[in-house]
Amino acid sequence: MKKLEGLIAAAHTAFNADGSVNYDVIPKQAAMLIKQKVTGVYVSGTTGEGVHCSTAERKQVFDAWVKAAKGKLFLIAHVGSLSLPDTQELAKYAQDCGMDATSIVPPCFFRPGSIQGLIDYLNEALKYAQKLPFYYYHTSMSGVNFDMQKFLEAADGKIKNLAGVKFNYPDLYMFQRCLRACGCKYDITWGIDEWFAGAVALGAKSAIGSTYNYAAGIYYKIWDAVKRGDLKASEKGMKKVCDVVDILVEYGGVAGGKAMCAVWGVDLGTVRQPLKALTDAEKKAIVARLKKIGYK
Repeated sequence: MKKLEGLIAAAHTAFNADGSVNYDVIPKQAAMLIKQKVTGVYVSGTTGEGVHCSTAERKQVFDAWVKAAKGKLFLIAHVGSLSLPDTQELAKYAQDCGMDATSIVPPCFFRPGSIQGLIDYLNEALKYAQKLPFYYYHTSMSGVNFDMQKFLEAADGKIKNLAGVKFNYPDLYMFQRCLRACGCKYDITWGIDEWFAGAVALGAKSAIGSTYNYAAGIYYKIWDAVKRGDLKASEKGMKKVCDVVDILVEYGGVAGGKAMCAVWGVDLGTVRQPLKALTDAEKKAIVARLKKIGYK
């Protein structure tokens, strides 16, 4: 399987004021990302509030992204849910509608109890979507905290369409071991924006993150600085990254990130409960702070 390269934006899902999904914004999101030279989109994941959407809504979101960006962006559909039948349905639909890959956060309530249990679950979840490459989503938020090197070694040849791991876990040691696992066979894409330079320095070839929606240019400059060995430029870029993450921490990552997309003229609306919606004044304050940091 071809390995991913470059920045992949974890896209937000736009909601109208009444809480319904605003599918009409998706073409604008695609254009915003293409202009920033993002190479792909991670759809309906954490940033996209996938777990806050119904199966029917997520299917429509997949359709809209395929229509807006097929052939221009590599589309990864997050299909994980608490319900195995829903996950199977979403995975099959992602394959049938033209998405390029699938990804799954495992159930976080009744969780897999072992690596073998996780492998068994994923094979069942992907039963009807064997034609697409699959990226396991490793995140501390799920509570499924197995060593990913051991997972890759155990899953090698057992999950036939396993392409790699979306590595959203604060452990650069494990990340390096995963890069080298099974003869460097698997695609390990970095997933924590504020640790970006460190991951690139250690061998990351791709990264999936929420702030790439509106600030991809800053990250590409950091990437280039790391490759040139320009530590000062890398540090300068990462200071901007940390400054914007500070805003997200203050206002809420998903809601704050949606507000930041306004710098590109894209209104992504509100968030769904239990996330806290922002006032118009808070949204304007976020955009003003973002511009002051130097994001244009």
